[in-house]
Amino acid sequence: MEIVVFGLNHKKAPIHIREKVSFKESQKEDSYKILKKSKFIREFLILSTCNRSEIIAVVSDIEKGINEIKNFYIRFFDLDLDYIEKYFYEKIYDCAVKHVFNVAAGLDSLVIGEDQILGQLREAHEFSLDKKATGPVLNKLIREAITTAKKIKRETKISENSLSISSIAVKFVEKIFDNLTNKKVLVIGVGKMSRIAIENLIYKGVKEIYVTNRTKGHAVDLSKKYREISVIDFKDRYKMIDKVDIIISSTSAPHYVLKKDEFIKHYKKAKKICIVDIALPRDVEPKIGELNGISLFELDELKDVADENYKLRIEAAKVAFQIIARDCIKFKNWYNCLPVFPVIEELKNYTSSIVNKELESFMKKINHLDEKEKEQIILFTNSLAKKLFKKPLLELKRAGENMEGKLYARITRELFGLSEKIK
Repeated sequence: MEIVVFGLNHKKAPIHIREKVSFKESQKEDSYKILKKSKFIREFLILSTCNRSEIIAVVSDIEKGINEIKNFYIRFFDLDLDYIEKYFYEKIYDCAVKHVFNVAAGLDSLVIGEDQILGQLREAHEFSLDKKATGPVLNKLIREAITTAKKIKRETKISENSLSISSIAVKFVEKIFDNLTNKKVLVIGVGKMSRIAIENLIYKGVKEIYVTNRTKGHAVDLSKKYREISVIDFKDRYKMIDKVDIIISSTSAPHYVLKKDEFIKHYKKAKKICIVDIALPRDVEPKIGELNGISLFELDELKDVADENYKLRIEAAKVAFQIIARDCIKFKNWYNCLPVFPVIEELKNYTSSIVNKELESFMKKINHLDEKEKEQIILFTNSLAKKLFKKPLLELKRAGENMEGKLYARITRELFGLSEKIK
């Protein structure tokens, strides 16, 4: 049996291609039913996200197993093989194992070090477990990959340096106000950048967020999702200046949506306000930043931080790859030992059966001893047997790690007559 990965991702396949092979929730049940009928796929897991669609599998025949997975994709999604084949990749042996570890750690993601994929992989594994599609090999692989990913995030802090402009915007605000819990925020615009900023603000404990947008309906829709949001009319945005501590603006307007002349009519000079302008072209007239008490941050400042954070993530990724290399070796050692594990268990059982048989016979001859003395003899005998067989067991494991497990397993069975004994 061998581990393989087959599919496509954002590196080679554009979004219109990825959409064609994305597994919808309603399709998962049928896809698992079909793949479980395969003669060559022993274990499998489907990982489908916006950036990738791939099947991680254990196959009994590499060529036939990969062909079955490829044909499954073609039939299931009604694809033109000649058109889509160039986007697919296949990984086998160590490359497949390393790929799974890299995916779990976010090193194969569009945004390096991102956290979301770890949860997606865990959910995919749980679904596959529920469908009884995975077995000892994939269960071990996925769990080890998840454990390594957590270790990487803990030791390298790769995910702590945000690359999201909206997330960085909130961090800039935190530099001005240590605690955001009691702060009031005005968000101008309801695009993707604003939504991410709102989510970050809520996560930081902000309870009052006023949202305004030229199309009020879009703001109302957003307020239904978050109870912290109140919607105000776009024309009333200046009236909120003396009521809020923070303003975040991200619109697609071709001109300033906050102008100095109108701003100062509503601004109390004693008040401290932090403004973050993440729009291009800018939403906030730069002269507003010259007012006393106003801290104005613009897109270029945020982008500089994002660029620096990216460099930090690249450095962290170098360490992460080293951790993965070590942990992949550990997994492959375990995987290579699969042929000898049953023999090790048989040898232990064989040893135990001999010891128990001899002890049973010997105990009849030492009835004059008390229970404590008998117990000491039993402990000594079991300890001696373990020490005698310790080296053979270690040699078996070492042989497995050196990919000679099948040969040593056969020799050991023949040497101790294990097949006959176990039967």
